[in-house]
Amino acid sequence: MPLITVIVPIYNVDRLMRKCLNSILDQTFQDFECLLIDDGSKDGSPAICDEYAAKDVRFKAFHKPNGGLSDARNYGLERAQGDYTIFFDPDDWVDADCLKDLYAKALETDADMVMCDLYYNDPYRQGYCKQEPTSLDHNDVLKDIIVGKVYGFTVTKLLRRSLYQQYDLQYPVGMYGCEDQYTMCKLLKNDVKIAYLPKAYYHYMHFGNDTLSRHYDETTYQHDLLIRQKFCDLLSDTEYKQLAFDSKSEWILYRAFMYGRKEYASKQFVSVFSEFEAYTNNTEPAYLSYFYRASLAGYYQFARFVFEVLFQSKQIIKKFKCIIKR
Repeated sequence: MPLITVIVPIYNVDRLMRKCLNSILDQTFQDFECLLIDDGSKDGSPAICDEYAAKDVRFKAFHKPNGGLSDARNYGLERAQGDYTIFFDPDDWVDADCLKDLYAKALETDADMVMCDLYYNDPYRQGYCKQEPTSLDHNDVLKDIIVGKVYGFTVTKLLRRSLYQQYDLQYPVGMYGCEDQYTMCKLLKNDVKIAYLPKAYYHYMHFGNDTLSRHYDETTYQHDLLIRQKFCDLLSDTEYKQLAFDSKSEWILYRAFMYGRKEYASKQFVSVFSEFEAYTNNTEPAYLSYFYRASLAGYYQFARFVFEVLFQSKQIIKKFKCIIKR
């Protein structure tokens, strides 16, 4: 029986996944299994999964029809054998001591969950994201995840596998966005023992063109409203229901502004999202509040155009600084 199960859900990432899988191969901690869950990929990903499974007995390749990220995660959990589990995304990578240090912290503290910091990478630079919770009490960590002080990502959390059975946890199939945050909120309603390791190992890769290529339409909006309701229902028996409603409302406004330019004319944006005006203040980063206010005053297309120009200028500056450092 391995001590840790690493689960990697995979879908059409053949150009990016080798860096992730090689970083798992390079772990200084040896007693793990790595489950590669090919979720019906149409590119070269299935062959790469099989290649790594043939290369190292700790790697196991599974091929299933496409069911989405949550379905792939649940599929992996059903086949996991480790005492602890962790998820990695195939377009990211991890430092060599990740599993060793997280497991050592789990043993030292007898923790059900070990949290750590992470790196935020784009093609030009690397940032450090502190993930220290307000306290190690499960209620405080729950609140931190709801408001975004601590990310709901499972890629920075080593979890005792038995928790999934003990608290009837599954990643919500059919929810596209916030799946891991939702599952962590469900877990943290319970009195689990938490440890925090103030060090980053995981490199979360962000590609700048994501901001320009995504879209947001009426279908997306209705799905986001459903997600907000699911969080409110989950937390209805806690003191955090209203906090979840407000947090998810801010999230909806952010997504609509960022990705809706091809779908919403300025007047249409006002008519659909005017109810979110209360969430234009206290945004993070703060400068977004100006763009939100302009959008809800009837200037969405102009505000989004200015934002895009500034965003692209920032990317050019980062690229230039990167070239100079080299």
